[in-house]
Amino acid sequence: MWTLGQSEQLKRILYLAHGGSRGGGQTQLLYLIENLDRQSYELLVICPRDGQFVTAVVRSGVEVFVCPLHAWRKFPAALARYSDAKRLLRYASDREVSIIHCSDLWLSGYMRWLCTRLKVPSVLHVRTPLCTRDVQKHCCDKADAVIAISSRVKRNLIDGGVRKEKIVQIDDGVDVQLFLPNTNGHVLAQDYPDSEDFRIGIVGRVCEAKRQLDFLKAAKAVIESIDKKISFFIIGHYKSNKYYHRLRKFIKSQALEGSVFFIGERQDMPEVLASLDVLVSLSGGSVMFEAMSCGTPVISAAFTRRQDSVHVQDGRTGLLVSSGRTSDIAAAIRNLVESENLRKMIGREAREWTVHNLSHLKMTRQTERVYQSL
Repeated sequence: MWTLGQSEQLKRILYLAHGGSRGGGQTQLLYLIENLDRQSYELLVICPRDGQFVTAVVRSGVEVFVCPLHAWRKFPAALARYSDAKRLLRYASDREVSIIHCSDLWLSGYMRWLCTRLKVPSVLHVRTPLCTRDVQKHCCDKADAVIAISSRVKRNLIDGGVRKEKIVQIDDGVDVQLFLPNTNGHVLAQDYPDSEDFRIGIVGRVCEAKRQLDFLKAAKAVIESIDKKISFFIIGHYKSNKYYHRLRKFIKSQALEGSVFFIGERQDMPEVLASLDVLVSLSGGSVMFEAMSCGTPVISAAFTRRQDSVHVQDGRTGLLVSSGRTSDIAAAIRNLVESENLRKMIGREAREWTVHNLSHLKMTRQTERVYQSL
């Protein structure tokens, strides 16, 4: 908990974060919070929503201010943004914040407003590809430093007018000592005894952006074209919304009820990912790196081009499918289902690559260097 009069040599970092459930971006921020040098940095977090992320931050010994915030740009909610911003200003001013690090693009308006008044530098973390319009809409060029999680995001920022010298590429990381190859049985086999011996999964909250419907279409094509019995797992938060009902309707119409399992959010993701034979990702994300660390082969489809994919290297550390066509995704799945040797080789190479290139500790040290440069 923060107290006044602490050592003046500490840099006080204020994070603006989404809060709520613990998704990929929140997990990356937690890695940073948990592993920064506390001899050099004092950490504070502001979230507009309570939830799993806030609980995890508090458990790490960091103060959190849960403060509901109106959308910065959305009318008419934006009319109330200044009263929200003034509350944040009082909080940050009382704690003599040194740097504001915005981990959620939609909170970047609050970051700019606070930094202008406090006269402190800003760091904007961009965790998703952006079109030029979005780069300009969110005024990414106004940040003092911009962290891009991939070469593709970095290129998007440059195309949108952000100066190269402001941008630092820092790839997401993974705790390679937590996400380990499976050596202690299969949790999915234990929890879902009716599932088949070959398990393919997709991870992420159930929504159109995560493309679970395309996953199901590929699943249907694979089932129709191969003798091997396979179970497909949809892993992530779901609620009774239109998209969820659309998925259920598709499953029923295609007679997939016995082959598809909705298993919701899990608190044992290292064990779950290690229990999969294949992970399919249709929207990118650090979950691919987590699966790779577990030695689980990854198919990344419909999200990036081969020349942009540094870590999922086609035929070596995973399979990369540039298109989003059902037939192409299904062909990649069949390729792994039918070749145990290919699965083992990719799993082994993926684990080795992750250990050497994607450690969450490496990501933390790189971020510290950004802070030191401001």
